[in-house]
Amino acid sequence: MDEVNKAPKMVGADVPERGRIYYLVDDQYDFIPLAKEFFDWNAATNRAPATLKAYCSRLLWYYRFLWQRNLHILDATPADLTEFVIWLCNPYRESAAVSPIHQASPLTASSVNLILQVVGAFYRFLVRRGMISESPVRYVDVPRGKWLTERDLLAHTRQGRTVVQRMELKLKEPSRLPPIVSEQDFQTFIASIHMGQDPNGDPSGFRDRLLCLMLNEGGFRIGEILGLRMEDLEFGKQGVHVRFRPDNENGARAKAGYGRDRFVHLPSEILGLLDIYLTEVWIEASPTTSHLWIILNKRAKDRDGGSTYGAALNVSAVEQMFRYYSEKSGIKLHPHVLRHTHATALVRSYLRDGEAVDWKFIQERLGHASVVTTMQTYTHLTNEDRKWAYDRYQERRSERAAQRTGR
Repeated sequence: MDEVNKAPKMVGADVPERGRIYYLVDDQYDFIPLAKEFFDWNAATNRAPATLKAYCSRLLWYYRFLWQRNLHILDATPADLTEFVIWLCNPYRESAAVSPIHQASPLTASSVNLILQVVGAFYRFLVRRGMISESPVRYVDVPRGKWLTERDLLAHTRQGRTVVQRMELKLKEPSRLPPIVSEQDFQTFIASIHMGQDPNGDPSGFRDRLLCLMLNEGGFRIGEILGLRMEDLEFGKQGVHVRFRPDNENGARAKAGYGRDRFVHLPSEILGLLDIYLTEVWIEASPTTSHLWIILNKRAKDRDGGSTYGAALNVSAVEQMFRYYSEKSGIKLHPHVLRHTHATALVRSYLRDGEAVDWKFIQERLGHASVVTTMQTYTHLTNEDRKWAYDRYQERRSERAAQRTGR
C-alpha cells in the first residue's frame, strides 16, 4: 500500500439524531479514539455541522503530522508544535523528510492559525478528561484590550488589570480586505442562470437565481438561508426571520444559537420574486418539507435510489450549484462572498452619504455576536472608499463655511 494511503483520513458518518458527523480514521478505517471523543463531545454540545466538519479537517493536518513523525498525540511537546508549524508552512510537507525551505506556503497564515486553534482546543479537552496533565500548546497572558473588554459582558465585575490568554505559537496575519464581487460581475453571474419564460419553464433556474439574489441582498450565511421555513416568512413586515434550529433535516443551521434569532428586511423586488417562487414553483413540487429551498430536479435520487424531489436543499447542493455557474459565467463566486459584498455595500452607503457608520445596525443585520467582529472585518477601507469619505467631508465643510459667510 502506498505510504500516503496509510495516513489518517477524514470520513463522514450518519449518526442517529445528530446527522452527519465527520471523524478521523486510521489506515484500517477504525476510528481514532481520542479524536472521536472530541468530535462526539462537540456534537453533543450543539456545534453546527459546518463547524464540526471544519474542526475535523483542521485536526487532520495535525494527525498526519504526528503519523509522519511516528508520534503519539499524548507524547507531543511544545517543540513538536513548533515543528508542526514549520511543517504546515512547507509545500512539500507530505514528503517523508521535511526541511524548512524559503518559498511561499500553500496555506495562508490565517489557515495555519485556525488549525492551531483547533489543536489547542483538542488538547484542552484532553486535559479536562485527565488524559494529560498539561497541554503542549502554550499560552501567554496579555493585557485585555478595549475590544476584548467589549466582548466580555462581565468585564465591569473584574478587579485590577484583566488579562486574556493567547497562543504563544501564532503566525502574523496580513491585513486583507474581505472578498467581494463587483456589481458588474454579479450581474454576469446572475445572467448565466437560465430562466425560462415562466417560472415553471425552468424551476431550478428560477430557484437558483432567487437564492443568489437573496444572499446578495440579505447578507445571510448559507446555513441560515437554507434553514428558512415557510413560517419564517413575513411579507407584511417585508422580511424573513432567521431562527436557530438544531434539527433541520438538511443539516443547515443558523450560527447564532439559541436566543439570538433576528429579522432581516428585504427589498420589495426580492419579496415579489419570492411570492412567485412560492405560488408557482414551490407549491407545484408538492414538497415533503416546510423548508423554503427544495430540490426541483424530478430525477434526483438519494444514495438508496429513492426520489428526493421536493426535499430540502442542502449545503453541498448549493456549493455545487455555485461551482457550476462560476464555470459557466467565468465569474468565480462562493455564497459567503455575497455576504461580504452585502456588508461592504452597507458600510459604503454611509460613507458615500458622509454619515457615521451605524455599526450596531450592521452587526445585528449580519447576526454577529459582537459589534467588534463587524468593525474588525469591514473597517479595512480601500483608497477609493477613503476618497469618498474625504470628499463628502470637504463638501460639508464648504457648505458650513458658505452658511457662515452668508449670515
